[in-house]
Amino acid sequence: MIRRVLCSVLVAIPVLVAFAGPFVAELAPVGRQLPFGPSTWSPFGTDRLGRDVLAAALEGGRTLLVVTVATVLCAYLIGFAVGMLAAAAPRAWLEDLLMRPLDVLLCLPSLLIIVVAAVRTNGSTVAIAAAVGLALIAPIARFVRMAARAVVQGPVMDALRMQGASRRHRYGRYAVRELARPVAADLGVRIAAAIYFLSSANFLGLGFDPTSPDWAVSVAANRDGLTEAPWSVFLPAGLIVLLVVGINLLWDDLLADPRTLAVRDAARAARAARRG
Repeated sequence: MIRRVLCSVLVAIPVLVAFAGPFVAELAPVGRQLPFGPSTWSPFGTDRLGRDVLAAALEGGRTLLVVTVATVLCAYLIGFAVGMLAAAAPRAWLEDLLMRPLDVLLCLPSLLIIVVAAVRTNGSTVAIAAAVGLALIAPIARFVRMAARAVVQGPVMDALRMQGASRRHRYGRYAVRELARPVAADLGVRIAAAIYFLSSANFLGLGFDPTSPDWAVSVAANRDGLTEAPWSVFLPAGLIVLLVVGINLLWDDLLADPRTLAVRDAARAARAARRG
């Protein structure tokens, strides 16, 4: 329980900063101050543009989180549908028709797809998000196909079909119930991957405007002043790290096998009893 609370706190900090931060940042001074110097509003100093580092960090996370969630959800809807169709395909040629184009897509480096999309659209955020989603669809579809194949082509599905169960019952109840845990676990991995890709694009200057307070943009733009104003880099970078690490740890705890948790709790109880 303590572990889950700590993991939740790790996730809650960057999420609260991203969504509640802009309202707090309105209290910061409007004018610019000395670049990479002290600030009159917070102890974190100023960035290269003379903005308060804390105020910039408070304003820089909302777009990253919103774009990440929207991108992953859209990619998962498409990838899940393709993977399920491939797993349930009655003919091998139909499965190949669905999956072989995605195998070609897997051969392309994800960052290359993002770079091409950014160059062709002059750094459009929508285009970069679409490129990230495109890079995620292929691995999602492959994972869903492998996870769903044993379910939709297994003996339980055959028994339900012979008993006259409707397609809605077979797929909407049984298959969804069996796939819920692995799909939820994979969803956490894809969220972390989307954050990585979007942050990499912004760090490379492919996404948001260079003057944007976005966390990844701030890390890239302020790296030259790392020795003079370390918080201008460490604060936004730390928020990204907290978000990714927190999501991974929280997902692991929430989706852990109940039997594993029972064994772990029993071991802790035994150690506590020995100490007592």
